Amino acid sequence: MFSEKDINKIENLISADCKIIGKIHGSGLLKIDGTIEGDVLWEDNVILDSSSVCKGNISCKNAIVNGTVEGNVICEESLLIQNCGKIFGDINVTKLVIDEGGKLNGKCNIVPKI
Repeated sequence: MFSEKDINKIENLISADCKIIGKIHGSGLLKIDGTIEGDVLWEDNVILDSSSVCKGNISCKNAIVNGTVEGNVICEESLLIQNCGKIFGDINVTKLVIDEGGKLNGKCNIVPKI
């Protein structure tokens, strides 16, 4: 998962006042505080803060979800759904942690790490 050092090294930020319509892709640690209406195709880790909304699919290495995702999530490694996190869609992950209060409404597929 993420180390504390990784979380403090945010390379890309979508702020709370920002709304993106369309697919985004890139690399480096991505933190989302705002809204995205489209797919997120990310090579590295993604953090969705409690104020975030993603209406689209997410594909990344690791993800921490504390906001709302309306779409499917694919993580090469791990997914953490924190206490305010909500996912309305299917997930494919190697490792899954759901904190108390976190919600998953969809199918869960745990795949072995290759």
